[in-house]
Amino acid sequence: MNKETIYIEPSDDITDVLSKLKNSDKKIVALVPPKKPAVLLSAVNVKLIARTAKAEKKAVVLITADDALTKLAMTANLPVAKSLKSRPVMPGETVAPDATADSEPKPTKSAKTDDDDSLEKDDAKEPSSQTETEEDAVDEIEKEEADDEETDSGEEEDEESDDDEEEDDDDDEDDDDKKTDKKKSKKSKKAKKEKPEATGVKGFLSRYKIWVILGCIFLVGLTGFLIWAFKFAPEVRVAVSVRTTSANFSENVIFTTQAADENIDNSTFSVHEEKLEKEQVVKFTATGKKDMGEAASGTLVVYYQDKEAFSISLKAGSEFTHGSFKYISTNDVVLAWDGESDETCETGSSISKGCLKSASITVKAAAAGEDYNLSGQQTGWAVVGSADVNVYNSSDISGGTSRIVTVVQQSDVDLALDKMKSESGGDGKNELLAKISNTVMPIEASFKVEATDPQVAPAVGEEVKEGVTPQISTKTSYSVLTVDNVRIEDFIKKKAGVEEGKRLYSTGEPFVEYFSKTNDTTYSAKLKTTYKVGPEISETEILEKIQGEKIGRLEPVLKDAFSGVSSVKTEKSYFWVNSVPSDVNKIHIELTVEE
Repeated sequence: MNKETIYIEPSDDITDVLSKLKNSDKKIVALVPPKKPAVLLSAVNVKLIARTAKAEKKAVVLITADDALTKLAMTANLPVAKSLKSRPVMPGETVAPDATADSEPKPTKSAKTDDDDSLEKDDAKEPSSQTETEEDAVDEIEKEEADDEETDSGEEEDEESDDDEEEDDDDDEDDDDKKTDKKKSKKSKKAKKEKPEATGVKGFLSRYKIWVILGCIFLVGLTGFLIWAFKFAPEVRVAVSVRTTSANFSENVIFTTQAADENIDNSTFSVHEEKLEKEQVVKFTATGKKDMGEAASGTLVVYYQDKEAFSISLKAGSEFTHGSFKYISTNDVVLAWDGESDETCETGSSISKGCLKSASITVKAAAAGEDYNLSGQQTGWAVVGSADVNVYNSSDISGGTSRIVTVVQQSDVDLALDKMKSESGGDGKNELLAKISNTVMPIEASFKVEATDPQVAPAVGEEVKEGVTPQISTKTSYSVLTVDNVRIEDFIKKKAGVEEGKRLYSTGEPFVEYFSKTNDTTYSAKLKTTYKVGPEISETEILEKIQGEKIGRLEPVLKDAFSGVSSVKTEKSYFWVNSVPSDVNKIHIELTVEE
C-alpha cells in the first residue's frame, strides 16, 4: 500500500519533521503527533508542513483529536483524521456539527435611517400640495369657460333686437375685448404660478443624483481596492545569502547495471543507460585500384617420384605458384600408387626416368592481368601445402588481359566511419544530454558512439563507375550511463561528515573520474565534487524573525540574529508593500550560498 505513518517524537523540532516527510517514499503520509505536540502548536510550523507536502507532491493527513491542533491544520489546508482508521476530514468540511451553536438570524428587512424617513415624509407631502394646486387651476378654467358661454348667449339675445342692433354690436366688440384681456390676464397669472423648489436632503439628492451614485460606486471600489492592496496583495520574497566554506570530496564508487546489486552504504550505485539513435548517410572517396580484366588459364602437369607415397589427392581450389603469381586449380586430381609406374612421364621434351605417376590439371590465374600469361615452364612451380608433388606446364597459360579501375576498399569504409563518429559525436552527445532528465547525473566518461548495420554502395571490392560517389548509410547509436541525483547527494552528505552546528548548503556539481569497466555489469570510478558548509540556519527561524518587520530593516535584523548571514535581498509584489506580511503563505524564503 502506498502509505506511511510517521510518529513525531516529543524531542523533534520542525526541521526533523520536514526531513522525515521529505525522506518518505510514499505518496500518502499520516503524521501522528505526541500527547504534547509542542512543535505543531505553531501556525508557522503547521503551514511549513503543508507547504513541504505540496512541494513534495504528497498527501499528508494529521492524526489528532485535539480541537486546537485541528483548527491549525484546517487553517493550513491539512486534512485531519481522529485516528488512523477514520476517514480524513478535508479543509472546508465540518469536523463535528455543533447543535448548540446559535445561528445568526438573517435580516428580513433593511433598517431605515432618519434621513430616509424624512425623505419618505417629504415625498408623501409633495403629491398633496401639487394636487391642490392643479385642482385650483382646473376650477379657474371652468369658471372662465362658464363666463364665455354666458357672454355668447347674451350676444345672441342682443342680435335679435332690431332697434339697437348697431349699438349692441359695438357693445359686443367691447365685451369681447374685455373678455380677451381677462383671459390673457388669467393665463399670465397661471403661467406665473410655479411649483415650489425642493429643499434639504431631497433637493440635494434630486439636483446631484448622478454624482451621488458615482460617488458611492467610487467609494465601494476604493474600499475593495484598499482591502485587496493591503490584505491580499502583499507578498514578499526574501533571498538570504549565507557565508560558507568549501571542501573537496573524493570517494571510490562502483556503478552496476543490475538494480538489485545497488547498496549505497557500500558505495555501489545502479546506473541506467540512455540511448539516442539517428540514421546517417556519409559520402567518401574510393582509393582502391583493381584489375578488372580477364584472368589467364591453362593446363599443368603434376607428378611425384616418391616410391613410398601411397597416394596424393589435389582438390579443386588447390593453389599453385610460379614466382609471385598464383593460380587456382579447377578440377580434382588423385595420384595413387598401384605398384606400377607410368611408362612415360612427359617433362617437356624429355622423359623423367624417376617419374612414377603423373596427371593433368586445369588452372586459372588468381587475378586478372596480362602478367599472368606464362609460356611453357619446366621449373619454378610449387604446390601450396604439398612438397612431394612436382609441377610444370608443357603448354602456354594465356588469355589474361588488364583493365585497371577504381574500387571501394575496406580501408576507405573504416576511414569514413571514423570521420562520421568524430564529426557527429559532439552533436549527438549534446542532443542526448539535452533529452536526459535533470533528476539524474550523466556519467560523461561512459559516452559511446556506435555505427550499426553500415550499408556501403558500391560494396567493398566493386568498381566505382564514373559519376558515382560512394556512400555509407548507417544507424548511429549514442549512449551514456546515468545515476540518480538524489542518491548521489545523499551519499555525499553522509560521507562529508558535517560537524554539529553546521549545515551542508550545496553538494556542488559532482563528476566522475577514472571510469573503467571491471566486468560485463560493473564499472569502477572515483566520485568527486566541492561542497559548501555554513552555519545552521533554518527557514522557520528566519520566518519568526521577519514576520511583520519593515522591509528596510530585514538585513540588519537577520545579520544581528544570525552570524552567518552575508546579505539579504528582498522582492515585494507591489511598490506600496512596506512590511513583511504576517501570513506565512505570502512569505517565500530562499537560502543561497555566497559566491
